Amino acid sequence: MRICPLSASSPMMRSATTLALADMCPILMVDIDEGGMSMRLFDGFEETLSRRVPLAHSCMTCSLREGITPLLEELGESDIPTLLLALPIGAELMSTVPALVNLTLPDGPLVGMTVTSAVHITDADCAARDMFEHVPLVDVGCALFDNDDRCTGEILMNSVEYADIVCALGCDTVGTELIERLRPLDTLMVAHLDQLTSEILFSAGHDPEAAIERIHPASTQAWGGPSTHGVWTLDLHSDKPFHPHRLARHAHELAPQGICARGCFWVPSRPTMVGTWEVSSGGLTQIGRASCRERV
Repeated sequence: MRICPLSASSPMMRSATTLALADMCPILMVDIDEGGMSMRLFDGFEETLSRRVPLAHSCMTCSLREGITPLLEELGESDIPTLLLALPIGAELMSTVPALVNLTLPDGPLVGMTVTSAVHITDADCAARDMFEHVPLVDVGCALFDNDDRCTGEILMNSVEYADIVCALGCDTVGTELIERLRPLDTLMVAHLDQLTSEILFSAGHDPEAAIERIHPASTQAWGGPSTHGVWTLDLHSDKPFHPHRLARHAHELAPQGICARGCFWVPSRPTMVGTWEVSSGGLTQIGRASCRERV
């Protein structure tokens, strides 16, 4: 069985996508709430399976993996050749897909299955607001768990840069241009759901190491892109370190309104540490030590 993981920026985007692709392959819809995980399998427009799994512990990402895996094992024994895995709203591809790929390795429970191109569906009409304004996920009904303090900009940046395929729906030219600039050059961007063919979704396997390299602050690149509607990219680089006290005093100046950024730095007092900062949603969303680029 070939499994295509899909994330979406809103419930409406996910619903529109699953309706459009309902005749292509079975779709496993996954949702999480405070009580557990719900999984529903649709074949065409008919719901053929429904399962509810209580959450084992407070780590939602781990619970997501643990809840889905037994059902995927079960479905793998059927004659389903391809499956679209629609992740919960607020679940990030980079937090779930590498683990799914690991489960398909020779010693994993999903051996024999293949995780194909990771897809993110986003709304170009909301992209500028989501990226440049401080919009908590809880305010737009997309929080994955209680006390989820992430913002829409953080999710949009990570999802667009990690995904192998980005589908940007909507007509806003600034939002479309922004998504085009966030998208790495070695990934695919489409503007209509009818462009998501079976060949595009299921022909290529997903490479989590390559996807993480696209998003890691030590290897991310300023790809550039169209600038007709006012979106621009500035690539700042220097071999010199940051002065730690000066960085602390002026960190807020690295996060002005209307800017999204990701990068790395070093300070003389920590010569072997790769520092990282990330700017989105009108503020500094992360500053600290970069994680290692290892298979999750």
